[in-house]
Amino acid sequence: MIVKGYKGVMDLDLSLVPKEYHKIAVDQHYKDIRDYKIYQKTLKPKDRYENTVERINRILEKEDKMRKIKLEKEQREHYELCNKLYNLTKKNE
Repeated sequence: MIVKGYKGVMDLDLSLVPKEYHKIAVDQHYKDIRDYKIYQKTLKPKDRYENTVERINRILEKEDKMRKIKLEKEQREHYELCNKLYNLTKKNE
C-alpha cells in the first residue's frame, strides 16, 4: 500500500511495514505533511518548494519537450532525404 506524499514529502510505502504499525505510520506521515506545509509558509516565497524544485522541474520538462520536437523534426527531414535519394536512384536504374 502506498500513501501519497505532498511536494517535498515523499510517498509512504507500507509494503514492508507490519500491519499493526500501518495506522501509526500513516498518522505520522500526515503529521509530517502538515508540518511541512507550516514550514513552507515560514520561508520566503523565493525559497519555497514550488519556486525552487517545481520551477526547475517545469524548466526541465519544457527543455525535454523542445528536445523531442527538434529530434522529431530531424528524423522527419532525414526520412524525407532518404526517400528522395531512394526515388532518384530508382529513377536512374
